[in-house]
Amino acid sequence: MPTKLPHRAVLSLTLALVLALVAVAAARTWTPVPRSHLQVTSGQISTLGSGLLQTGSSEMRAVERDGGHHAQSAQIRFRFRRPSVETSTLGSGAVRRQIGLKLRAADPCNLVYAMWREYPQHAVVVSVKRNPGQHTSSACGNRGYSDVATLRLPLAVSVPDHRTHVLRAHTRREADGTLTLRVYADGAVVYAGRLSAALSGGLDGPIGVRSDNGDYVFALSAA
Repeated sequence: MPTKLPHRAVLSLTLALVLALVAVAAARTWTPVPRSHLQVTSGQISTLGSGLLQTGSSEMRAVERDGGHHAQSAQIRFRFRRPSVETSTLGSGAVRRQIGLKLRAADPCNLVYAMWREYPQHAVVVSVKRNPGQHTSSACGNRGYSDVATLRLPLAVSVPDHRTHVLRAHTRREADGTLTLRVYADGAVVYAGRLSAALSGGLDGPIGVRSDNGDYVFALSAA
């Protein structure tokens, strides 16, 4: 019969495991992504110095030029300054002000998004854009979105939020084809789950950044 460990031994092993997980998390190295390593496909990004970037475009899209070495984790530290001078509408006609992360961006039609939305509500929104067989924006447009989660943030929409925030996401492909995804907002876990193989299977590519209708100062990092 298996030997039952004493209660104190179980506690010690649990504590050791927790400390090991903390050490692994602390050891993660975040590498800033400079402007020169970003392929901007829509809008403009400028360099401010000290690793900071800025966009005032009503629609900005970019992915990391990573030479095929795709990061599984991404982080964006950002501050909202003001609405963009021009306003872009989505294909549905909706107006959103947001900034966030592109994850496993195989192409503009197939990727995972983790977005910090300022308007029309304060929320972190996790979604997947999936259009098998389509690989360009002109081919898929705004089709193929599946909302995974909308996580309200404790902020009033009527109050402009000019504080610095950090949005972070980690992905991991599992043996069964599902995709584990964890999203953090200012250090707190706001989403942790698995995306089905049917929804996320085959998604693999660089990290990136997206913004809509906002003037943002930001820094993108990969791990």
